[in-house]
Amino acid sequence: MSRSLFVLLTVVFAGGVAAGLIGGAMAWFIRGIQVLAAGAGVLHPVPAAGIGGVLAGLGWWWLRRAGPVRSIEESVRSRAPLPLGRTFADSLLQLLAVGSGISLGREQAPRQAAAAVLDRFSRVGRLGEEQRRIVVAAAAGAGLAAVYNVPVAGVLFTLEAMPVRRDRRALLIATAMSVTATVTAWPMVGRRPVYDFPAVGFHAAMLYLFPLILLVAVGVGRLFLALMRSTARWRRPDPRWLPLSVGAATAGVVAVSQLVPGVTGNGEQILHTVLSPASPLLLLMVLAVAKPVLTSASLASGAVGGTLTPALAVGAASGAATALLAGLGPDTVAVASLLGAAMVLAVMQRAPLFAAVIAWELTWAPWWVLPLLLAGAGAAHLLGRGVEKRQALRA
Repeated sequence: MSRSLFVLLTVVFAGGVAAGLIGGAMAWFIRGIQVLAAGAGVLHPVPAAGIGGVLAGLGWWWLRRAGPVRSIEESVRSRAPLPLGRTFADSLLQLLAVGSGISLGREQAPRQAAAAVLDRFSRVGRLGEEQRRIVVAAAAGAGLAAVYNVPVAGVLFTLEAMPVRRDRRALLIATAMSVTATVTAWPMVGRRPVYDFPAVGFHAAMLYLFPLILLVAVGVGRLFLALMRSTARWRRPDPRWLPLSVGAATAGVVAVSQLVPGVTGNGEQILHTVLSPASPLLLLMVLAVAKPVLTSASLASGAVGGTLTPALAVGAASGAATALLAGLGPDTVAVASLLGAAMVLAVMQRAPLFAAVIAWELTWAPWWVLPLLLAGAGAAHLLGRGVEKRQALRA
């Protein structure tokens, strides 16, 4: 075995273990923050959340005085390193804000931290530039895989959502790192799916409902994207405003949650609500509107976090609401919610295989649901791209 291959294998294995430890540790860390942000029986949840947001804003103000924190995509596209200290600090601040209740996902933090560690490993091991880019991208997928126990989705995230060459070498590295990270994280996050999916059988009505869910999901996904893109005009460029803006956004989201349960954080409660057989239609419709608005407002405050899991939550609420409006039963509603989640995520991430597989791996739904998810995510991606191109031509 050549020295270069030995170093690469060592970096990949060590990186998978590191990503698993990071993902598991961050899952525990955010649970502790959520307990404190709930007031711990002392403070009302709204002021407690505001304090958490102010602290996160202070941290981002301190970090951004010297400039923005470099993203994984920027590092993968160029030779630019991911500074370990700054990147880790930004990841922990994301968890603080999300744990406090701001309407963003926690999945970006472990991706970012794992990528920074692998960037350092690859430079110490003197990997070639192309190898470094693949390893850093694979680390991002491995961090996601570890925190949600979704190894296949972690591989597909690397190959579909990250700017890397999609070849056999990238597939092997991403697979090895994602599986290693997932197994490493099992003692901390468990081996069960994140969401309990009901035992359901196939209903032919699902095929008739498919086109309607597709149209609704593409519309919701495009509107969600437009809202998020518009936040660039609202953001305050001066980082001194961050403690006030992030604190206000976090407290505001938690205040809304007193009336509309489930809008805080990454939307995990929305998915639990959607998969419940007693989900009220009005609540689902409100959640499908409120979550995108609050997520966009959270980004506009200057906070940083993931949009992957909020997209899944919004899609699930939209799909379930569509099925209920069509008068279908609880079994079909559960499948429709998962289908809507995959479709909206495919529109927003432009990664249909990843969207379908992560929706399935998060729930371990029956195997017959997976072809529906693949077809739905693929159709939503193509239709969404077609709408975008038509809008671009009109502009």
